[in-house]
Amino acid sequence: MHDVWPAPGVLLASRYRLVTLLETGGMAQVWRAVDELLDRPVAVKLPAGDTRAAHLAWREARLAARLSHPGIAAVHDYREAVRPDGSVAPFVVMELLSGETVAARLVDGPIPWGEAVSIGTAVAAALAAAHAAGVVHRDIKPGNVMLCPDGVKLLDFGISAAAGEPDDDDTGATFGTPAYAAPERLDGKPAEPATDLYGLGVLLFEMVAGEPPYSVDTWEELAAAQATGPARLPETLPARLRDLIYECLADEPSHRPSAADARRKLSRLIPSTPARSTIPLPEPPPTGLARVIPSAGRRGSTAGRVGAGVALAAAIAAFLVLVNVVGGPDGGEEIAQPPASAPSVAPTTPTTPAPQPPVATTTTPATEATLTLDAALSRVRAAVERGEERGEIRPDVALDFMNLLRQIDGSDVDVDQQVDLISGKVRQRLGEGALTEAQASTLQSRLKDVRGAGGT
Repeated sequence: MHDVWPAPGVLLASRYRLVTLLETGGMAQVWRAVDELLDRPVAVKLPAGDTRAAHLAWREARLAARLSHPGIAAVHDYREAVRPDGSVAPFVVMELLSGETVAARLVDGPIPWGEAVSIGTAVAAALAAAHAAGVVHRDIKPGNVMLCPDGVKLLDFGISAAAGEPDDDDTGATFGTPAYAAPERLDGKPAEPATDLYGLGVLLFEMVAGEPPYSVDTWEELAAAQATGPARLPETLPARLRDLIYECLADEPSHRPSAADARRKLSRLIPSTPARSTIPLPEPPPTGLARVIPSAGRRGSTAGRVGAGVALAAAIAAFLVLVNVVGGPDGGEEIAQPPASAPSVAPTTPTTPAPQPPVATTTTPATEATLTLDAALSRVRAAVERGEERGEIRPDVALDFMNLLRQIDGSDVDVDQQVDLISGKVRQRLGEGALTEAQASTLQSRLKDVRGAGGT
């Protein structure tokens, strides 16, 4: 029998063996553990002993179980263990993640705004998925966003609630951290997605400024700080980023953007060259002809590759038309001028030009064999972007597709295997109603081009 409970080596529910205490908070402990049935590492969250914390653990498990998104830490199980004194301790079993939280990253100072925008894009996509499932997180802050080797993960749905659920907490236990709490939380209003957008605004603010807009530790300090207004963002930041952050921080919930809108706006601010390459973050979406020169030294950003491909195709088409018409590379205006050996004064008797033989033209459609891998990937990305803009692909699904496509850029990736994975995802998402049949057909067709290009 262990003198201290919980302790390393304790077996919970005859299955989960505690290994190392990872974190201790005001309401729970998080342990690294081993699932001895499936032989895999997991994280176990054990709430504090009071009834309120136990109820929150059950709620967290139920709400988080609704969610399936690459940007949200997965919940595997909910169980109950028996303490040495005979009382029952509920616990939640979650995906074990490696990496660092944004809070840990901020110890070194503000995050470059390009990286902050990429992180914010991923968080907004995760929130959009949660809100679509009717779940409000209510505790968005740097400590609940993990930067993992395979992407950004949103953690800890410990005080989450169903959208529209009345706030019956008269103790303040579920209000979260003062510096990150939305104004309406203090008024006891029902849970609503706009609360998470306020948290996203605070998160973005702190990432780029190094401090939250209200750098306080208590509710009393927050009330005093709100009387004088929040801190201001550095003027050196892009104006569109500052505008979006202030929009998220609006006191009135109805004035804040939706998570999907915030994700879309943030994704368009992602720089072509990422500020941090060790963590896979979203790339900027294709923007057509506005940006046609990819960054030097890279294979090209999404926007650069698409824009450059469009511009190059247009230039080649124009060149071929001129060659077919006049038999040379000169421009049309120069063809209208007389040749150098012709007299400078036109003859008085008009001459009839000799008939020219017809010029045979051939058009070669873009096929699998003529596309490079970069060009084929760009066409798929462009289809995803257009589908999202038209509302024919759900935003979180579009981001998932983009992340999967980015993995094909690696030289060691089996292109056929990755295409099979994405193609299967397209079929799955179509069955879920997350994209239209027309978009699914377009993506499957363009994935075939990627498969063909990957074999050349």
